[in-house]
Amino acid sequence: MATNNEIEFKQLLTENQYNVIHKTYFNEIEPFKQTNFYIDTPDFDLKDHKSALRIRVKDDYLEMTLKIPAEVGLTEYNFETHIVPELNKPIPEQSLPSEILEQLTKMDIDLIELIILGSLKTERLEKEINGNLLVLDKSTYLDFEDFELEYEVEDYDEGLIQFKSILEKFDMKHEIPANKVQRFFNRKSNLYHN
Repeated sequence: MATNNEIEFKQLLTENQYNVIHKTYFNEIEPFKQTNFYIDTPDFDLKDHKSALRIRVKDDYLEMTLKIPAEVGLTEYNFETHIVPELNKPIPEQSLPSEILEQLTKMDIDLIELIILGSLKTERLEKEINGNLLVLDKSTYLDFEDFELEYEVEDYDEGLIQFKSILEKFDMKHEIPANKVQRFFNRKSNLYHN
């Protein structure tokens, strides 16, 4: 188990911006692929708590992660899991790690309602810059594709200055986007209501 405080800055990109940043920073780097399977109740109770539960599949490794808001950034609870994710599959309470179970109980989440609601595939590139991690993502979900730049840092203030400096090189102003799980559920909700 690993618990950590995640501090990262994000910027949604156009496909053209993605390509320019790729060429500038990641030209010699091979991407890797991962798939996130998002878990919530049918009423999106976790989303309402600004939290997210997922199973990430990367190579043959399965990891369950709960992200909840922290004073700065997010607190992540990461555990190896043996749940093989499938769409619309319920998540049995007994298969949840005790620390995640404890956090969900504090949020008063109805554990019987937890179900895998969808998946998002990401092609990811990573590079260390100034001792921090620059990440370039191309994600596909629900017949949609988006592009995102992330900067994972240890120090919020210094990291924000560095991230804004990177964006300025590409004539971009920092705009805080919804995170991947929010974008996924927003699209799912829009498709459901149309």
